[in-house]
Amino acid sequence: MAGIYARVDFERGVWKAPANVSLRLVKDPTEMVTNMQQENLNVDATTGKSINVIRKFAGKGVIVWGARTLAGNDNEWRYVPVRRLFIFVEESVKKATEFVVFEPNDANTWLRTKAMIENFLTGLWRDGALAGAKPEQAFYVKVGLGQTMTALDILEGRMNIEIGMAAVRPAEFIILKFSHKLQES
Repeated sequence: MAGIYARVDFERGVWKAPANVSLRLVKDPTEMVTNMQQENLNVDATTGKSINVIRKFAGKGVIVWGARTLAGNDNEWRYVPVRRLFIFVEESVKKATEFVVFEPNDANTWLRTKAMIENFLTGLWRDGALAGAKPEQAFYVKVGLGQTMTALDILEGRMNIEIGMAAVRPAEFIILKFSHKLQES
């Protein structure tokens, strides 16, 4: 499965499901699973846990069938590609904004940070990672006094950033929030 994830990431992006993907050089799975058997594996009504099955289909070969997480009852984190997209964005933004810890916590820094994140997210939107006909329908970025920070946050050296993104599935905003500790005033 790690190889499938890597191949899908490289060929299509982390926001694409590592599912309905052929397993190369695999003749047969060790267990044959029927549609009826798989119904019980998609989502356990009690725990929400899901099992993504490797199945053999006539004319398609052996493929990964399913891309659900163990959080099957969670509307936001039910699907592997949604969770992985948000992890990718969170880690990318954290690394790209590390420079702010040496900058003054002021409007210029907030504007530079917001523009950089918006450029990154626009690229993801163009690549098909986010839903929406226009970037403003696909994501938003908030940072600044009165939006994500109070005067006390600024005095204590915190720069809080909020990012909302409409993942392709589910097509609703999921919000990331994180903070950087900057120099204190």
